[in-house]
Amino acid sequence: MDKENEENEKTAQINITGIEKEDASTEIVSSDHEEKLSSSRKVKKDPPVEEEAICGPEQSSGVKSISKQQLSQGQSDSFEIDSSNNKGFLGLNIETPKTECPGQEEGEGSTVAATSNKNVPYEDSLQLLQELSTERDEASQLNRQLQMKLAEYFHNRPIDGGQLERDRPEEDQLQEYEKYIQTLSELKQQFSTASETAQQQAEELRLQSQEKLDKVEEEWEAFMALKQDAAVTMLSRRLGKELARSKVQSVLAAEQLRQNELTKLCLKHFKLRFKIRRLETELRDWNKHGEDPLQVQFEQLQARMLEQKKQVEKESEESLKLQKKISGCLEVLSNIKEKLHWSQLEVQAKRQQLAEVEVMMVKKRDLLIQTKQSRNNLQRDNQSLKERCGLLGNRDLLWDFEETVDSSEHLEKYLENLKSKQAKITFRYSKWRQKLEATLTN
Repeated sequence: MDKENEENEKTAQINITGIEKEDASTEIVSSDHEEKLSSSRKVKKDPPVEEEAICGPEQSSGVKSISKQQLSQGQSDSFEIDSSNNKGFLGLNIETPKTECPGQEEGEGSTVAATSNKNVPYEDSLQLLQELSTERDEASQLNRQLQMKLAEYFHNRPIDGGQLERDRPEEDQLQEYEKYIQTLSELKQQFSTASETAQQQAEELRLQSQEKLDKVEEEWEAFMALKQDAAVTMLSRRLGKELARSKVQSVLAAEQLRQNELTKLCLKHFKLRFKIRRLETELRDWNKHGEDPLQVQFEQLQARMLEQKKQVEKESEESLKLQKKISGCLEVLSNIKEKLHWSQLEVQAKRQQLAEVEVMMVKKRDLLIQTKQSRNNLQRDNQSLKERCGLLGNRDLLWDFEETVDSSEHLEKYLENLKSKQAKITFRYSKWRQKLEATLTN
């Protein structure tokens, strides 16, 4: 029995040196885990974090039971890092270093349940996540306390250091070393698979949230465009198109700023509510311990909570003011919509009148085309008749023809007179010639 106790103490001393080296890494990992939890609350990606936290309470209960058995029986066993379930969470295992987290299989089942049950309310999932995180913090705190007690116990107890290690054969040490290496590789593999699944689920949730955000933004842009068109059409009658558009754009920009402020305040309000819940749970835990420094911290946290409540009240008042302004804007928008509806009815009536006028215009256009065609036919007939009648239909030509006829008759008379004069002259000339010839012959 003494030899077994000495061997157990030696193995515990060897493992405590490794634990002291890894204690800083566990604190860093736990702080990173808390930061991831806080960021997951902001981004609303809870199921992967819940899967990491689901194994925490089961492991914490296992750690509590194992630590109680170990302290009651006076046995010391090897420490081991369970990196697959809680990212560097230190636990105690009895006699079997290859034991896994009892909630690991349940954690894998919970991943499937978390992916299938996406219709769970968001506030319930956040409350469950908060409870699991508080239980994880309690388990980690208890684990650190037990480690400190065991370290003090083994540090104060004298151990016959190197003699037993020299007596042990090298093959046993190598087998034990290989066994520990194998367990570490298995744990690393489990951790890698768990982290990959968590990353995949986080990526899926991020894509879903991005799709929903894009859809909401598209609907909001369409709503704002419709609102702008309605307001511009109503105000352009009084102010003009450009002034109405500039005024509507300024009003919509102010409304968008108020909406953005309201969303920021709502997010801040949710963050403060979660922080208040977390601080309340921490205060309950500290009240259970009942120590004086914790009481001081409790009072400080109460003062901080009062300040935060005041800030929350101020922000709630501001949010109420913004809601009132938004309600006023919505009333104005409803009035504008009613006016737009009446204007649309008027436009429809005017369009009906325009359609009737267009029908009448088409009928009269057809009648005009027919009259033009008949006019053209009459013009052709008149032209052909004018061509057939000749000079009868033209007074100028008749007058000119009459003058030409009169002038031709006058010229003919003048020609006849000239011819008669010529005949007389030729007759006289012939007489004078005969007389002249007669005289010459004599």
